[in-house]
Amino acid sequence: MKVFQSKGIEVIPQSINLSRSDFESCDIVEEIRTRVDLAGFPRNKISIEITESVVGSNFDFMLRQINRFKDLGFPVWMDDFGSGYSSLNVLKEIPFDLIKFDMSFMRQFNEKNNGKIILTELMKMAFSIGADTICEGVESEEQLQFLKEIGCSKIQGYYYCKPIPIEQILERIEKNIQIGFENPDETHYYEAVGRVNLHDLAVISYGNEQDFSNVFNMLPMAIIEVKDTSIRFVRTNQSYRNFFSKSFGFGLMDKPIPISEILHSAGTAFIKSVLQVAKDGKRTFTDGILPDGSQANYFIRRLAENPITKRTALAVAVLSVKDSAKGSTYANIAKALAADYFHLFYVNLKTEEFIEYSTGLGEDLMTSEKHGENFFEQTRNMAAKVLLQDDKKIFLETFYKENILSEIDEHGRFAMTYHIMRKSGPVYVNMKVMRMKHDSDYIIIALSNVDSQIKQQKMLKKAKQDEIIYSRLMALSGDFICMYIVDPKTESYTEYNASKDYESLGISKQGNDFFTSSHKNAKITLFKDDVPLFIEKFTLKNIIAEIEQKNSFSLHYRLMLNGELKNTSLRAALVKENGEDKLIIGIRI
Repeated sequence: MKVFQSKGIEVIPQSINLSRSDFESCDIVEEIRTRVDLAGFPRNKISIEITESVVGSNFDFMLRQINRFKDLGFPVWMDDFGSGYSSLNVLKEIPFDLIKFDMSFMRQFNEKNNGKIILTELMKMAFSIGADTICEGVESEEQLQFLKEIGCSKIQGYYYCKPIPIEQILERIEKNIQIGFENPDETHYYEAVGRVNLHDLAVISYGNEQDFSNVFNMLPMAIIEVKDTSIRFVRTNQSYRNFFSKSFGFGLMDKPIPISEILHSAGTAFIKSVLQVAKDGKRTFTDGILPDGSQANYFIRRLAENPITKRTALAVAVLSVKDSAKGSTYANIAKALAADYFHLFYVNLKTEEFIEYSTGLGEDLMTSEKHGENFFEQTRNMAAKVLLQDDKKIFLETFYKENILSEIDEHGRFAMTYHIMRKSGPVYVNMKVMRMKHDSDYIIIALSNVDSQIKQQKMLKKAKQDEIIYSRLMALSGDFICMYIVDPKTESYTEYNASKDYESLGISKQGNDFFTSSHKNAKITLFKDDVPLFIEKFTLKNIIAEIEQKNSFSLHYRLMLNGELKNTSLRAALVKENGEDKLIIGIRI
């Protein structure tokens, strides 16, 4: 890493494999921490690889060591997953940052289809538990294409290069042979693009469900990049490649295609939707007329924007293809919007007959469809039962056909927000009503769960108000370098206005278990002779007891700031905020 740095080459993360004997022979966590810190590199540049067999040798001990690594900022990977020793129970107990799939999956790639099915499902599992993925032993284009389709974001193997000494890497860089290193500023973008599983909308609709061909009879899906006047197909599954070739008469190319060139083939509506989603980030569905006159229904959502190239990555799924451009596939529309809306109503304004597509609050799939009559009467009757008392009057005075249509004619849509009562309490719901463009006798009514957004907005507003108060308090109180607000009931905390020196310690700005976290941080940031006393005195029980006796709590110790010992004092007081007790903890040097 120092050699790369001296040559002006981007320093990339390196992995270290640890065996059982490494942990038995010394305090390997402290040994690695010391060396990395002395070298002056960020700890997240060193990834720790541990096999499941090492973890299983002494589970409780290894769990503590892994948590120590993670608390210090080192990513921890599970190595050789699937090699014959791996246990899903280990993944349940240990929060690995990345799962490394053993090369045995690739060795058996062409032997049995079951291996591909299992690997696909394991990729989904890894994504669901928040772990990144890498697969070893990749040697062919076919293997690479498959792994890219199922969302394996990192690839390792001879397909790219065999392991070589650093001297050869430098030589290859000089000769422009080396593939190059990723700009860290683009890492988040490439991870967002790479993790999308293009087999995740598999359709099992006929025959034997255990048959391999059915499992991979998937909706056509693609990841595309958009910038200015061009579109590039970054990743596609086989269904999309077949769809594209059949529909447009030429195969996909891994290079930017001018929008003017693809506009004629894909249709104006599709391209406009792609550009709009790239711009505003709102998920959408659209129809496109194919060259043979048939109609394709697309679903499009934005994934990420590359901060360097400014290219925007989008996910595109072909929901259906109809022989004629007439009519609308409302079921597909409902499914496409399921991630944003938990109820969709398609209403005939003349007859008040309706179709309802619904799912549970917070779910991502429209699971039911039903037909009904007297939509407005039924809705008002239901509102009287489920709406919060304060919202019922406004809803009943507002939600009737004539008023809705008047609002749509004047403003283009009708919208309102109200509370629905659930067992867990009231939930904010937003309603949007729009008239169908192709047929003004119909409207679409969509209900979305905006509870978390509105509550978050209120929390942010309160946090901003609090920050103003506490920043003024710090300004009046002298040389405080940090202040914490702690809930004594839950021990959740928030940091306010820390100085740059204090921020360099890398302590979390908010979280839970304040005193447990403080004790952990003390072992790293305090002078070692002061740590025992700090841990003994700095407890919630001691603080509350001293405040009751003296109206405040104080503690003195030495803090390591920028490599220097600083005499530090900590003071705590108890105040009332909105009728609740809060601990105000200030630190000064």
